[in-house]
Amino acid sequence: MGTSKRYAQHYDGLMRERLDEVRIPPCTLPHHAFGPDDIRWAKPSEKQSVWAWISWPHKPAERLAARAIGWNDRVVIVEWDDRTGTRNTVVWRNAVTLRTAGTDADPRAPRER
Repeated sequence: MGTSKRYAQHYDGLMRERLDEVRIPPCTLPHHAFGPDDIRWAKPSEKQSVWAWISWPHKPAERLAARAIGWNDRVVIVEWDDRTGTRNTVVWRNAVTLRTAGTDADPRAPRER
């Protein structure tokens, strides 16, 4: 007599839903990585639209549309919105590029011909 896979599938689905609800924070740089220069904090009207590579402890890094809210010569503090609210982290400056009108679309998306 075998076991019903229906129960295993049901509980696997419940577990996936629970994991989706957990808010795992992104990896962030430690304060000593900021270097000697002070962070220049942007006023709300000065926040720059950027593409930022965000590292996660549980999945590969991903490129997200974000806003630069503070920066210096080494690091950028970025924020972005997701389904759980506004999130932020500190990344290296070279992990960030400005988003312009021509680059607002995700560059990884297929291009129309």
